[in-house]
Amino acid sequence: MGAKEMVERIRAEAREEGQQIAADAKQQADAKLEAARNELEQQKQQFLAAEERKGAEEKERMVRAARQNARKLKWSTEEAMIERTLESALTRIPGVKSSGFKDVSYAEILRGLITESVLSIATGSSSAGIDLDVLLSDEDAAAAHITQAQLTEWGKALSREQGRALKLTLAAEQMKSVGGVIVRQTDGKIEVNNTFEQRMARFSTSLREEIVKALFESTSS
Repeated sequence: MGAKEMVERIRAEAREEGQQIAADAKQQADAKLEAARNELEQQKQQFLAAEERKGAEEKERMVRAARQNARKLKWSTEEAMIERTLESALTRIPGVKSSGFKDVSYAEILRGLITESVLSIATGSSSAGIDLDVLLSDEDAAAAHITQAQLTEWGKALSREQGRALKLTLAAEQMKSVGGVIVRQTDGKIEVNNTFEQRMARFSTSLREEIVKALFESTSS
């Protein structure tokens, strides 16, 4: 083999080797490019999924906040209307005092409150006889809705029913209230506050339930 042929052969082998190297390099480059594309697509999908989750979480947060605000608004509206209704009930008491309620005079209403108070005290006492003071409001005392003569008569009737002496005395002390009574043992051991304000406070839960039904269920039906 001459020098010329040897050079040509070396060149040919070099070209083949160069082509192989180039092919290998291109294959590796293509593989790396494909891997980079796959990684980029994966990152893109992860980003989109994260943004979607963020959007869903933000939407859920907004829905929860809206529901909470709606509940607060409903509660505050109910409370305002309930308070207004209770206040309105108290403002109607002067009319009850002058005209009664459902054909029952105010004096009879007071008698019922006194009887309830006396029985409550009698239940908690084992004494053979109980002396009780009956306190009226300034206004009721001045209007003489209840007299000592009436209390004496009612005390005798209750004594017969209970089988023990129950003495009722109209107290000189008066209270600040829109109406109702306070009955207490003369020795101060037991007291029952049956003023209208305290009765409404004691029965506030059931009163509120009834008011809610009357105010809101009727409007929603």
